[in-house]
Amino acid sequence: MGQANIPLNIAVVAEQQSSYLQLGYSEEDCAALTHKGEVHAVTNTLKQLGHNVTHVSGVQPLVQQLAAGNHKDWDMVFNMAQGFHGSARESQVPALLESYQIAYTFSDAATMALCQNKANTKIILHHHQIPTAPFLVVPAHESPEDFPKYSGKLPSYPLFLKPVTEGSSKGISDLNKVTEPAELEVALQKLSIKFPGQDILIESFLPGREYSISILGTGPACRVIGIRELIWQKERRSGSKHIEQDFATRKSKSSTSDQIVYNDFHDEADPEIQAASQVALAAWRVLGCRDAGRVDIRFDAHEPCATPNILEVNPISGLLPVHSPLPGSAESNGISYDQLLTGIIESTLQRIKKRNHGG
Repeated sequence: MGQANIPLNIAVVAEQQSSYLQLGYSEEDCAALTHKGEVHAVTNTLKQLGHNVTHVSGVQPLVQQLAAGNHKDWDMVFNMAQGFHGSARESQVPALLESYQIAYTFSDAATMALCQNKANTKIILHHHQIPTAPFLVVPAHESPEDFPKYSGKLPSYPLFLKPVTEGSSKGISDLNKVTEPAELEVALQKLSIKFPGQDILIESFLPGREYSISILGTGPACRVIGIRELIWQKERRSGSKHIEQDFATRKSKSSTSDQIVYNDFHDEADPEIQAASQVALAAWRVLGCRDAGRVDIRFDAHEPCATPNILEVNPISGLLPVHSPLPGSAESNGISYDQLLTGIIESTLQRIKKRNHGG
């Protein structure tokens, strides 16, 4: 990783939750945005590695910097921007940087837009015979009166519903898993109201083990650097009822929740771990993901012959030390935070080198 030790001028582009919370947006609205501690950790680590760092707080300040010509001093952008508005918001910063021919970390605009849309991602995966749960999409323009017409097209119950272009478990609560038509209709109505103008994905609920697979690198050079299993605390009380918890919600994934236990330590020779890693790497390569990120996997059963299915591909992933799955599971696998960032920079530099040499 020698090239990454050469001092670079790096612009870190990232919106912060605090800025949007001050504007009156809710915590759920801001769930995908970076924490102050996350930007601080990346910036300080890059400085400790010898780089000169400038912080740009999102897409609109980036436009101002580009218009002023300040980007001419940048060697690259470390892109942490999730975007805030639009169905392809994660692609907005990459698209701007591409138009100015500025090198940047993580996936390009096309891959960001593709992975933002869970249904389109599943279509591509299915085409390449990479396992993903059976699904259908209820278009945003459908009214509640139209919902019954989907009953004959559905995969087998139980089913799981999610908004097509959200991340960070936005819109995921106890109501998203349904076991009968009445529950499905209620869930569709509530999600349609909460996310107007957005398609709803309905897929088979996968009952097996769930892993978040952390990946470093691009194309043939990508490799698994960490695996985090999500282990459910099976029963909890909600009012007067006992509810079995077997999937992550936005609330259960919060730092104050005890509903999920994380396990970052695994036997690499375990056939299940190997199968999950192979499927994750296949998806990563097929979708054109770069540098670092995560692929979320869930098995379709608890039997030894179960199949790992892609839940979601995250071409840009949280980097809050310890808490975020990517740095957390990498650390448990012997890869420190500064080594992770060095690997990301090195992967980006290799891409710059190939571009400059016409490779």
